Amino acid sequence: MSRLPMLPLFTDAFIADTGHLTAQETGAYVLLLMVAWRTDGCCLPDDDVSLARWARVSMKTWDRIRPRVMAFWSLVDGSWTQKRLTKEHLTASKKAEVARSNGERGGRPKSLENSAAANPAGLPDGTQQKATISISNKTPVVPKRGRVETDADFDEFRGAYPKRDGGQDWQKARERFDRLVKSGEDPLAIISAAKAYAAAESRSVGTAYIKMAATFLNGSWKDYAGQAPPPKPAGYPDWPENLPPPDRVRDAWAKGHWPGIWGAKPDNPACRVPLEILQSWGMAK
Repeated sequence: MSRLPMLPLFTDAFIADTGHLTAQETGAYVLLLMVAWRTDGCCLPDDDVSLARWARVSMKTWDRIRPRVMAFWSLVDGSWTQKRLTKEHLTASKKAEVARSNGERGGRPKSLENSAAANPAGLPDGTQQKATISISNKTPVVPKRGRVETDADFDEFRGAYPKRDGGQDWQKARERFDRLVKSGEDPLAIISAAKAYAAAESRSVGTAYIKMAATFLNGSWKDYAGQAPPPKPAGYPDWPENLPPPDRVRDAWAKGHWPGIWGAKPDNPACRVPLEILQSWGMAK
């Protein structure tokens, strides 16, 4: 059995990031995540024969879906890695190491056998935190998130936030993001608000009208929290979330304009607009 048998999956982020994939491409991506998770280095070899086999598709199919599936991965020193997967693997590995260390010592430290209130989990000295049970109707105690988790959350927020014309003080934005999470705000709600803001201001992306991220996090993000994504345009059931209306996308490309926040361009196999739509527009072969 794998040393880390459980792979965490953040469903909201996963669905948002893979909305442009077909069912076959999604299945191949998930299978490759599982294979990488089982390796000590949390990576995949740069070997298309092995990748196709693990994705459970033929080489012909793999050649077709490879650009979209591997767009989520980075090739480093002959191995494919996935940033979020690597961070979660590191977090899970550290927890497993603590549990293994406790098990080798017989579970709870013997010196604490008669102290029911002290370190019931048998964690190493310096790692034990006091448990708090809230029985009042006031704000409940929120578990603290680890640094690795918070780093990944902020990276996702930064990726979802619309680009603007001008600078961004990301250090200040990070400080405000950390304060919000520390105060009990759900980081996924903040990320979702950033996506809703990007969708609402799609016509202003790349201009000075987009707020500084730090300003957005200073309070206005709540105006977009909990907002449902805009409905998909009629006749375009596979239209990706957070892209402007199809007519605007098509016209922009015809004029040679394609903002970076829209992702890969139509002449790139990793473009988020479904291939079938691009073909119907005469924008892809």
